[in-house]
Amino acid sequence: MNVATGQVLAGYRPPRSGGRGVSVLGVVGLGVLGALLVLATRAGQEATAVALIVASMLLVVVAARPEIGILLLLTNYLFASYPTPIRGGGLLTINNVLGIILSVILLAELSQRPDFWFARVRQVQLYVLLGVVFLFGTFASYWTFPDLRITWGKVRTLDQTAPLTRDFVTRFAFVILAAKFLTTKRHIKMAMTVILLCLIMVVPSALAGWAAGATADGRAAAAFSMGTNSNRLAFLCLMQAAFWWYLGRTQRSPAVRLVVYGVIGALVLTVLLTASRSGFLGLGVLFYLLARDRGAVRGGRLQVVLLACLMIGLMLTVVPQENLDRIANLNPFAQGRGGNLGTHSTERRVETVGLGWDIFLEYPLLGIGLGNFREVARQVYNDPFYRPPHNSYIWALSEGGMLCFALFMLLYWVTLRDIRWLQRSPATPSDLRWIAAALEPSLFLLLFYSFFADMWLNPITYILIVLTVVFKRYVSCRRVVLV
Repeated sequence: MNVATGQVLAGYRPPRSGGRGVSVLGVVGLGVLGALLVLATRAGQEATAVALIVASMLLVVVAARPEIGILLLLTNYLFASYPTPIRGGGLLTINNVLGIILSVILLAELSQRPDFWFARVRQVQLYVLLGVVFLFGTFASYWTFPDLRITWGKVRTLDQTAPLTRDFVTRFAFVILAAKFLTTKRHIKMAMTVILLCLIMVVPSALAGWAAGATADGRAAAAFSMGTNSNRLAFLCLMQAAFWWYLGRTQRSPAVRLVVYGVIGALVLTVLLTASRSGFLGLGVLFYLLARDRGAVRGGRLQVVLLACLMIGLMLTVVPQENLDRIANLNPFAQGRGGNLGTHSTERRVETVGLGWDIFLEYPLLGIGLGNFREVARQVYNDPFYRPPHNSYIWALSEGGMLCFALFMLLYWVTLRDIRWLQRSPATPSDLRWIAAALEPSLFLLLFYSFFADMWLNPITYILIVLTVVFKRYVSCRRVVLV
């Protein structure tokens, strides 16, 4: 019996103080909101006023429950959009406001309990070193290319130094904030629920758009998020398929398993309808990874064979011949002729990779500076197309040099080591083991897809790393009695 229980049993009741003051504040707050709505209605801005009120209420909730703010940031990273009235513009965006509030809460907590445990996390340390390398490389580029000018492409400037620097800094802050405020099993489950729901929502959008003929080239694409690009949509489907697969492997209910496998079948179909060659190759990588046992979660080789048979059946019956022709054109050295769909795209990618390799050989230590690839390709190497590299390995080597590339490789190796530790640890809760099992194939798929896209500053990469860091921190703090 604790002290509070003894006081209650003895007939003692703590005094209720401040109730009247709270009521008065509530009435005043409602009055202010009502007046605001009236003024906004008279001005014809009631929709904006309602949106601001909702946003203010959310911010109050975030101040009381910081993990909700992290989940909101997570949602926006995956959706890549908010409703227009609360999106904001410039620096005053909902994400920046959330980040500021969470940063203030973090500083307040650290001032009371100065526990900087996240500074000892290897991933955080490696991101700091990457920031230093990018900083030195960018300043060195001003000396290396004194005549480099900012020029315009078709829709925006080719110089991406400022946007990529902002992305790196804000997403690094997201890693620290998420590591600080996502601390319990419930938080991890909430984060996984948000991730899976946000990712699966692109599938109905893509399938409905394809069925309605909304895409000009016949390739499936979602109406929002990163899934608006067919190739990235294929990657999103592959990555979440690993999570759905291992979630299904841990379910005892046949009905739940059937639903999960139905979701995976829809994901495979969506990948095929994107006509993405990297996505098609990624299916082979996915099938191989799913057949492996990971910790206490078995892979299921027979089920993988059945899934491969389903893919073949979909290719023979549902996928249009035009998509199959594009998928089949995998030869990177083919010469574009007539109806060889996608040949010119492959040729251009190979040429850009070759240019990126030449840039690395000429500037191997610090590269040409963050965000300078297209400007240097256009003004220094006279590339008439000045395309982005679409290859994360070449991007890191050319813009950051060998130091940047080595740090990224070390970052992924440390993350993989942590994931495998989670799979082996007896302290990992049984109902979370499917997450530990799914993180490894998701990371390998990220590294595979990085050969075909610029992914290493993408939010998906940060989300996978945050999940690993938070998960390991939670398991490391558990006390388990081994019998």
